[in-house]
Amino acid sequence: MNVPQMEQDSLDVVNYLRQRFHREKIFVMGHSWGSLLGLWLAHEDPELIYAYVGTGQVVNMMQNEEVGYQDTLQEARSRHNQKAIEDLEGVAPYPPPEPDLRKMHIVRDWQRDLLAQSPDAAGFLDGKRIITGLVSTPEYSLMDDYGFIQGMQFSMDVLLPDIAKVDLTKLGLGFHVPIFFFEGRYDPYCRPSLVADYLRTIQAPQKEIVWFENSGHFPFFEERQKYLDELVQRVLPLAE
Repeated sequence: MNVPQMEQDSLDVVNYLRQRFHREKIFVMGHSWGSLLGLWLAHEDPELIYAYVGTGQVVNMMQNEEVGYQDTLQEARSRHNQKAIEDLEGVAPYPPPEPDLRKMHIVRDWQRDLLAQSPDAAGFLDGKRIITGLVSTPEYSLMDDYGFIQGMQFSMDVLLPDIAKVDLTKLGLGFHVPIFFFEGRYDPYCRPSLVADYLRTIQAPQKEIVWFENSGHFPFFEERQKYLDELVQRVLPLAE
């Protein structure tokens, strides 16, 4: 399990969907970690894709971690939140050369508490809520539940060192498909300023950023109707 293998797996899924639905091309949407795979697909295999939509887009993992940390520390200082300041300064320098899950969890928690402005921002990543939903899903057995949790932990342990080194600017800045970024204005984890900066640097037949003013990392949950409307109005016509 590694990033290049996951990229190839994504390409296999695209080709499977093209065959199953009898289409020369499909749309690809990538969210968060999936945005690394989606943007790679858009750059490397444009002939298979009508357009790419990135949400919670990541381009350079180390840069994202660094800017996210600095934004969070600045917000903690502006609010005079001594506990946050102590916790965040306690993990410096951040990000470390090698992934450190303890430090990452500390930073993620404060990013959520200080940078997100969605009323349900904490809920989407709340462990108890996720487990409760998992256990109550009738299609999952207890063994499935256990496998889900073990699989997530395994993936974190194995994939995180690879993911931490991803820098998609190395692919080049030229794209041959339309590129859309549907971004929550208050995304605490994938900083919106970096997405806007990146969009200005790339070349594509069409490129747009669509802001969701009441969302953080999950605008397709936080502003469901607007997300659907924007897809239908801006993106779907490209299939014609």
